[in-house]
Amino acid sequence: MKRNRTLPGIALLASVVAAALLVSACQPSKGKDAAAKAGEAVTLTVYMQHDQANPQSAYWPVTLEAFAKKYPNIKLEFEYVSGEAFHQKFQAMAASGDIPDLFTTYAGARSGYILDRGMVKDLRPFLTDDFKKDFNQAIWQPQGPNGEIYIVSPNMAVCTVVYVNTKLQKQLGLETPKTLEEMIAQVPKIRAAGLTPLAFGNKAQWQAQSLLLSMLVDRLGGTAWFDKAMTGENKFTDKPFVDAIAVVKSLVDTKLFPAGVNQLEGPQAWGEFVQGKAVYLLDAGWRVSALKNAATPEDYAAYAAVAFPAVPGEKNPGSSAATLGEALAMNAKLEGAKADAAWKFLSFIYGAEGSAILMDHGTVPTYKLDYSKFAVDSLSAQYIALINSQTMGYVIDAKMDSEGVNNLLNPGIQAVMMGAKTPAALAAEYEGWVAANDSHRKK
Repeated sequence: MKRNRTLPGIALLASVVAAALLVSACQPSKGKDAAAKAGEAVTLTVYMQHDQANPQSAYWPVTLEAFAKKYPNIKLEFEYVSGEAFHQKFQAMAASGDIPDLFTTYAGARSGYILDRGMVKDLRPFLTDDFKKDFNQAIWQPQGPNGEIYIVSPNMAVCTVVYVNTKLQKQLGLETPKTLEEMIAQVPKIRAAGLTPLAFGNKAQWQAQSLLLSMLVDRLGGTAWFDKAMTGENKFTDKPFVDAIAVVKSLVDTKLFPAGVNQLEGPQAWGEFVQGKAVYLLDAGWRVSALKNAATPEDYAAYAAVAFPAVPGEKNPGSSAATLGEALAMNAKLEGAKADAAWKFLSFIYGAEGSAILMDHGTVPTYKLDYSKFAVDSLSAQYIALINSQTMGYVIDAKMDSEGVNNLLNPGIQAVMMGAKTPAALAAEYEGWVAANDSHRKK
């Protein structure tokens, strides 16, 4: 899952957090800090999940320039990799035991290949109550088995939002559908106009699981059901999970999704929406800033944000799925000057200064800024209102062990979408893997 992107509350989305107060044991004296600024440079290597070509990334060069001006003695050597290639390479690094000083980390199972090896530094020694009070308190939930905090999460990543091109809706005489059946009923009219009903891309495979199936599982089963499925009291062969996979298949069968959905990258899908070729877009909440940067002001003003329509048999109407957004974390081996420099960097990019830059570029961080000083556009305001009215279920790849999700469930969903596997067959395969291998069943 990635990533990319106004106002306080668990729903706050998109992209950076943190300030910089250390506990007294970690906090350098003013004299030492002045000496550090005047002393020799400290170099940090950074491996980052980041697409520099993505319009959503426009804030990043501005942030780095501001940091370099404040801390000229801290040198940063970046390697940027995006998508599944990031995880594939990082898994190889972790297996070798040689990882960079700083690296993008997810708080859940998605980063299990480094978290489970004890390679990520627990940040609690750097965190004081004064530091933590400046953030949405939801980000301080324990991230490790013993209460560890590995990242100062920049956002609560809300994974399912339907974006609407209201201009196209009016041209076609359509209204925003309240149910999935109503959305499917619009397909013939939208297709006749040469448009895509619901833009979506699943080439990387994680999108269908994180952005769609996770929400559907919560709608049909809920977090209490999922908690029991993790431990084995319920099974992933149960009706809520099988039915959720079947709904994913129905979006292909009814031609809601674009042709070749499994060959489309995410940016291609939302790019189609920006180009006015799709009436609806299925994406995550972090996509707001990218849409703002890519669309014309006139087109952007016509966008709306709504919940995925109601599905038959849902128990949690209107819910979405959310998890802590990814952030840079520290190598557990960092000590002394390097650890101090790394914390200065994290404090800056996720704190007041970095968050203000992010806000200026259209993304609302979980750091508590004075939002009255920033312009909040109509889509952002709609998005905030939406997620503040929703309950949030789990994102599967943030809860379950990454090997089973990445190697079996994600490609399995794609196979179901292509008609090569049934929902029941995939559910049985995944339950079999979880029962034999997942750490939640071994506790």
